[in-house]
Amino acid sequence: METVSYKCINCAAPLQYNAQKQKFACEFCESEFDESELADYFSKLEKKLDQEYKKEPDPVSDDEFDEFAALYVCQSCGAEVITDKNTAATFCVFCHNPVMISNRMAGNFKPNRVIPFSISEEDAKNRFMEFCSKKKFLPNDFLSNAQLDMMKGVYYPYWLVDSLKTGGIRATGKKKRRWTEGNYEYEEITTYSVVRDGSIDFRDYPHTALKEDENLKGLKYVNPFDESGYKPFMMSYLSGFLAEKRDLERQEAQAEVDKELEGYAEKIFSETLKEYDTYNIDDIRLSTIRESWDYALLPVWLLTFDYNDKKYVYAMNGQTGKNYGELPLDKKKLTLFAIALFFGVLILGLLGGFLL
Repeated sequence: METVSYKCINCAAPLQYNAQKQKFACEFCESEFDESELADYFSKLEKKLDQEYKKEPDPVSDDEFDEFAALYVCQSCGAEVITDKNTAATFCVFCHNPVMISNRMAGNFKPNRVIPFSISEEDAKNRFMEFCSKKKFLPNDFLSNAQLDMMKGVYYPYWLVDSLKTGGIRATGKKKRRWTEGNYEYEEITTYSVVRDGSIDFRDYPHTALKEDENLKGLKYVNPFDESGYKPFMMSYLSGFLAEKRDLERQEAQAEVDKELEGYAEKIFSETLKEYDTYNIDDIRLSTIRESWDYALLPVWLLTFDYNDKKYVYAMNGQTGKNYGELPLDKKKLTLFAIALFFGVLILGLLGGFLL
């Protein structure tokens, strides 16, 4: 079984996960189901997918097409669906029904956890409009319906790292004291050699599980996610959204994760040096006591667009609503504002001089 669609148990039409209602919904018979109502149906289907994966895992080919894309058959209408090598959930371009590539979310590539979308597409678009309304120099044609129609909900792959670190820092701290005697002002600088030791327990530290993606910068700035929203992974949560499969393995991400955690550890230790007027970190040492990694899919609303031959990215956390946006600048508006500001200041200056 290469593709799968989750069907309504009443009419067999495709089900989609409704982020606003936190339920699985059928657009045809308007039935709604919560997770417990479909748990038995979904669990049997996902066991079948795991068994199919063991028989026929995602094939590896030397063919140039298979290296970058793959062809599957939609289970709803029989049309051929072309995806790139990391796509795990998409839509059929002919019948528009959700399609999930089963062998890309099974076996070793089956995530441990998922945070389902809790912000609907309509809400995401409204928040984007609110975000843009605060930007005064956007081009007039930017907020078109065509742009908003390109917003998509994507489950991105992340590594979640639990790491217990021990170590510390060596620093040089300085305290300054000033006083005046008679006509003289004195300054005394006392230098201290400072040592801080301790343990830091990082929990669910997220690191993207993609090697290359043009949207990685946006993904970084929509963190963190609320860890109370994690659920055991079920592929059914992907129905109605896009999803990416990881292509960055733990051993490839380890060095970067270590570097990032060391940076956070330095900040944490530095927080204990506030008693000094100035300080300088001379050395940091950190070792790992224990560490574990989980694989998870996390929800992001994404809008990418081209404007004047430059690509822009807007990303929003599909759980918390935290957003990051790169927006185009209308240079004409900016120039007119600068001219108006210049003459406004000039007139005020002339009036002030005249009144004086």
